[in-house]
Amino acid sequence: MGPTISGDTPSITGSLPPFTVRALGLKESAERLRGRYQSAHPFPHLIIDDLFPENWLLPILDAYRHRSDWQWQCYDTALQKKTATVPNSDLPSHVQRYFDFVYSGPFLRLLTSLTGIENLLPDPSLFGGGMHVVSGGGHFDLHIDFQKHPQTSLTNRLAMLTYLNPDWDTQNGGNLELWTVRPSARAVEIAPHFGRTVLMEQSKIAAHGHPTHIKPGLERKALIAYFYTNDATADMKSTTVYVSRPGQSASARLQIALHNTLPTPIVRLLQKVRRRVRARMTHRSRGR
Repeated sequence: MGPTISGDTPSITGSLPPFTVRALGLKESAERLRGRYQSAHPFPHLIIDDLFPENWLLPILDAYRHRSDWQWQCYDTALQKKTATVPNSDLPSHVQRYFDFVYSGPFLRLLTSLTGIENLLPDPSLFGGGMHVVSGGGHFDLHIDFQKHPQTSLTNRLAMLTYLNPDWDTQNGGNLELWTVRPSARAVEIAPHFGRTVLMEQSKIAAHGHPTHIKPGLERKALIAYFYTNDATADMKSTTVYVSRPGQSASARLQIALHNTLPTPIVRLLQKVRRRVRARMTHRSRGR
């Protein structure tokens, strides 16, 4: 069942309690949170614990256990290793309700009051967003997100991540890192605890990632949504840009150079060839 609008507050009925802006766990005023967001280093961001009630998130966490029922895309390169739901795919009902809610008018207005970004627009296709899972050994190296949506050409202005990892230890890997670009240095490290939501402004300097590999046997789960404005310029990139950082291997730096300079079709072809070579090597090693 889809959202029903009542006044300024959409509510989603069914087996879950109503999803309403008034039910959110904001422990500080919007004005104070906006001040924290806008003054944050190294670029505007905001960490809010328990923004969404636990009884909203637990059914979503349970949906991840039935992931074979949904459409997933795997990313397996030297710079990232994760899986995410495919854009425009059907999602579990509890998950879809979450995205319907965060893309509703009242929640968009709340985001404007928290960030100061006017006229935010949703993306029902969930390009780059949706359900994300990073399994043991997975990571996502330092990068800057796409500046412009490749289909709508809207400007990517804000990312929102809600983590779903009960009893997560900071030593498990997968902490979200926010970096300065010049000089390249880690400024903030955020553990992906259950119920933690991060708002992160998107720009040419918004370098972030979780380069530390997840411990074997664990999974890092997150819901990701992007928000847009209608003011894109022709020079904005529609692809991810990777950023070099201290401690990277020569192989990773080469991958970054190739990814950031070659046309996207060539990069995808090289990735496809790399996967085939790895698959053949794995097959041969098993046959010994």
